[in-house]
Amino acid sequence: MIKENITVLGRKISYEIKEVDIYSLEYYPDNPRINYIISRTHPDKITQEFIEQELLKLDSTKERIKDLEENKGLLDEIYVLGNKVVEGNTRLCAFRRLHKKYPEDQRWKFIKSRILQDDVTDEELFYILGTFHIKGKTEWDAYEKAAYIYKMIKVLKKNPEDVAKQLGKQRKTVEAMLNAYEAMSKKYLMNSDNTEIVNGARDELKKYSYFEAFFLQKDLVTRVNETPAFLDEFVQWVKEDRFKKAQDVRELPKILVIKKACKTFYESDVDEAFDEAMHVLYETKPEKVDRFYKKVREFRELLKEAEVLKIKMEVDENKNKKAELQQCYKDLKRFCKELGLDIT
Repeated sequence: MIKENITVLGRKISYEIKEVDIYSLEYYPDNPRINYIISRTHPDKITQEFIEQELLKLDSTKERIKDLEENKGLLDEIYVLGNKVVEGNTRLCAFRRLHKKYPEDQRWKFIKSRILQDDVTDEELFYILGTFHIKGKTEWDAYEKAAYIYKMIKVLKKNPEDVAKQLGKQRKTVEAMLNAYEAMSKKYLMNSDNTEIVNGARDELKKYSYFEAFFLQKDLVTRVNETPAFLDEFVQWVKEDRFKKAQDVRELPKILVIKKACKTFYESDVDEAFDEAMHVLYETKPEKVDRFYKKVREFRELLKEAEVLKIKMEVDENKNKKAELQQCYKDLKRFCKELGLDIT
């Protein structure tokens, strides 16, 4: 048995490293990796057995089982508080499956564990989890990270700025993740009769990135603040699969401010709405979606705002500046001639 310590939020927390019987341990319901199993299921179904069966359905668990079997053991310890596995639930699940497969092999009967001292606080515990899975190598998926941030801010009452610093993120990103999590929980993951979605919830959680993309767009957030019902519209669009990928949501502010594109988005068939609106946007406002025309528009604005008298004095005094503008003029004439444009 090895006694060591780690420093968390300025306090030294001791732990012991030892081999623990896998059947003496329990899964930790508040770990964000399995939190959605709990939050999206009826309370009477929440048992250790149920959690294990749900974990076994995850691709991450299947991959972990394969890796452990090939490696013939565990490289990094799980973290245990009391008899709860606060970090390493997937590894515990993998060990149990391998023990069932190889009941005579004792290497799968005991798992290497860091047993934390009993007085670890919720704040310290979640700081440890965040360090592992948001800043560390073994990352949670986007929804699990957002669930962690929600608990830190809404349950543990941590300041968003402090949480952002802890996780090495910008405050606006943390706030966007928090808003996205709340929008999914309160609006998207609900049936029309205001009951929570249970069947298929795991697939629905993949849409979290659409909500994060939404709340990272300043124009969309402003629209929601001015017209709260707009968020309900967006939720419905996501449910209808109007967006093929989360990146499409970034284009939504451009569509909504161009009347013709906006009308097309609202009135086209669901499967074609986004693509049709983007086509209209490209035809009517190419500078909004095409890098080349965006640069052309920026060049025009540059010339429009230029201080002509000041620049005239500069080119009269500096032959290099004069030559640069002359070459620009020649390049533009050549380009327009090749396109068949008359600039006379």
